[in-house]
Amino acid sequence: MTRIRTAQRRKPRQQRAADTVTFLLDATELVLARHGFAAATTNRIAQATGVSIGTLYHYFPSKEALIEAVVHRMWAREMDAVRAHASKLLEGSLEEGLRAVIGALVGVMVPRIELYRRWYAEASHLGQLGHGLGMSTEAAGLLRHALERHGDAIRPRDLAFAADLVVKTTLAVVRTGARDYEAQARSGALTEELTQMLVRYLLVEPGR
Repeated sequence: MTRIRTAQRRKPRQQRAADTVTFLLDATELVLARHGFAAATTNRIAQATGVSIGTLYHYFPSKEALIEAVVHRMWAREMDAVRAHASKLLEGSLEEGLRAVIGALVGVMVPRIELYRRWYAEASHLGQLGHGLGMSTEAAGLLRHALERHGDAIRPRDLAFAADLVVKTTLAVVRTGARDYEAQARSGALTEELTQMLVRYLLVEPGR
């Protein structure tokens, strides 16, 4: 069986090239969300971008490579949201910090809810495992630091395990929420219920 190339051919070195890659990824997001994985052909993506098919292949060898780059950008947005709100895990109560981080992740997902659905249902094989694990490991490190600061208020003794479990649970629930809990994601109920579930796992005396 021939293995489809998913690595980007060339990394842009100039702004114009970087803009072209961004346009291609934006178009891939749009085409995948609207038409699904099977119909997200390179010709359709190039047409949506307004670039030649030759230009597309100059940067990406296949539609799988384009979609994988979109998935990695999606994960990067999630990580940016975690970093932007990580300080709230330290500044106030753990519950308030978790609510802020989870709300930010839901806020990344909701405007791209159809993209998340298509990826999860039709293209979940795309996205390098090591790439995703590197981001979740960073997020777990930020949470572990917060758990250490909260000291005896934290119920689990293995903080590394607890932080990793919370991060991976949060990402799984938020991502599958695009498919299973759209109304709750939009209303804020998903953020609140997930926050309460994790607070009860983490704290010795939740609500205090």
